[in-house]
Amino acid sequence: MSELEIQQWPSENERGYRIPVQRFGTIHPIKVVAIGAGISGISLAHDIQQYGEQVELTIYEMGKDVGGTWFWNQDLSCFLQPRHLYPGCRCDIPSVNYQMSWCPNPKWSEYYSTAVEIHKYYKDLVEKFGLRKYMRLSHEVVRAEWAENINRWKLTIKDPDGNCLLDECNVLINAGGVLNNWKWPDIEGLCDFQGTLCHTARWPADFDYKDRSVAVIGSGSSGIQVLATIQPEVKKLFHWIRSPTWITPGFAQQFAGPGGKNFRYTEDQKRKYAEDPQHALKYRKMIESELNERFKFIVQGTPEQKAALQFAEKDMRQRLNGDRRLIDAIVPTKFVVGCRRPTPGNGYLEALLEPNVYVYTEMFQRITPKGFIDNEGIEHTVDAIICATGFNTSFIPRFPVIGRGGINVQDRWKEYPIDSANILLIQSGCLDPLTPCTEQYLSLAVKDTPNYFMYYALEGPTGHGSGAPMIEAMTKCFMQIIRKMQVENIVSMQVKHKAADDFNEHRELYLKRTAWAGQCSSWFKPGPNASPVMFPGNRVLFIELLTNPRWEDWDYEYGYAQNRFGYLGNGFTMREVDGRDTTFYYGLLDDKDEQPDYTDLRATYAWM
Repeated sequence: MSELEIQQWPSENERGYRIPVQRFGTIHPIKVVAIGAGISGISLAHDIQQYGEQVELTIYEMGKDVGGTWFWNQDLSCFLQPRHLYPGCRCDIPSVNYQMSWCPNPKWSEYYSTAVEIHKYYKDLVEKFGLRKYMRLSHEVVRAEWAENINRWKLTIKDPDGNCLLDECNVLINAGGVLNNWKWPDIEGLCDFQGTLCHTARWPADFDYKDRSVAVIGSGSSGIQVLATIQPEVKKLFHWIRSPTWITPGFAQQFAGPGGKNFRYTEDQKRKYAEDPQHALKYRKMIESELNERFKFIVQGTPEQKAALQFAEKDMRQRLNGDRRLIDAIVPTKFVVGCRRPTPGNGYLEALLEPNVYVYTEMFQRITPKGFIDNEGIEHTVDAIICATGFNTSFIPRFPVIGRGGINVQDRWKEYPIDSANILLIQSGCLDPLTPCTEQYLSLAVKDTPNYFMYYALEGPTGHGSGAPMIEAMTKCFMQIIRKMQVENIVSMQVKHKAADDFNEHRELYLKRTAWAGQCSSWFKPGPNASPVMFPGNRVLFIELLTNPRWEDWDYEYGYAQNRFGYLGNGFTMREVDGRDTTFYYGLLDDKDEQPDYTDLRATYAWM
């Protein structure tokens, strides 16, 4: 009897369930929309192109170019004025560990590369692998709503001309990141200033700061990099240190230059990396191993934490040359190294001691048309004000994401906002910081929000190490989810409330034994007494966890009249028709999953 005849057999029951006319292993078409063409979007596009089957992908990017953070902090903006990267803008992670494993670059010019070189690397990946076809630049998603009746996301997108377009998808992946939504600080008189006013995220191409009086507001990563870079060239430099922070050499400083400083790779080194990929891989793995080891100093009471604290304190005091006023202002005494992500700052502490730098430990009163009035009421004239005040790192989506029951993901996270304004409210006692965030699961998914997945959201391993391997791990996890949905005809999947609650209970308790529980504020911890939104473990654990997803933590809805086993189909498998070995369970010949040619054996052993 033929397979076609079997398919014609009556196979519908009283519930309306009918045996699907398909083989086991059939891969159904699926449409995926991703938001953002940064590193995450590029990683997703590559893996879907390389490994995906029957996947239609569209990536909407609100900027005019790919590269995410590294585009938004340099090159040409999506606004009218051209801009360049701010002086000193670079990554604090070694270049060889801030790249995709599937296309390592043997020609990095420096150990800690500039934003320009990083952006070029990721932009070149898009061109080399032909990923641009998936990306629609200058298109901003402004609304996403789950349509229960069709199990699809309905999207509203604003095109370059300001028109609203509509789209739909089965799976929505938010790869928008958090280091792109910049804003001016809320400072009295800022808009009245008549000199040059700029933000590090929107650096003007024609800004000449040489031999001028400049004020730098902000002592985070961008402020530290800017100050150390421009200090030798300005006439006067005014700066404010509002809270203590650990200033350290860059990550994996053991393999950096003397004193943890940056260095340039020689032509011989680059040639070696290009000609001997195994040597280059071993070099990358050595540095990555050191980055992974750093998690030990996050755990309270470990020898590694004590050593890191002793080193950082001694190093900062030496670099500040015993200046008691600055030491008291900037060297932390209430929290250990790692409570906030350590801030690499080669040259910053030394620059604070230079005669042309004026450091305040109390904030100014307000900005004036000519400059600022300091805490003692004295007005100072400056030619330029640089706002190195970072980004809105609230993790709240930039647009409404409406899940089941009409619940907006933006509202779910309002009880745990993480941005500079709310940090100030928490520190002043006007906002309760103790409400933990329990709405999401493993930094990947949110309660009551089907088929919605995220890169690097709350509760991820963001406090240490490179983001590139984490992004690759998340991409591989999403690929497994997409394939599972395709093969098993899953029309919706969402994390179980109990799974999210259990994970967050474990997370909250575990984090109490880490440096993140200390008396500090950061972009992943909005107040000294707040609960940090971090993953309860190191990067190795996170990657292993994503490598084997916990499918039992999800609720599923199926096609085929809601029968989870409908994908078994007509009792035959795709393996029997697509050329794979049907006796794979005996082992593979030459390690190839291909149906062997038995012609010679048949001729030898056939006897009838």
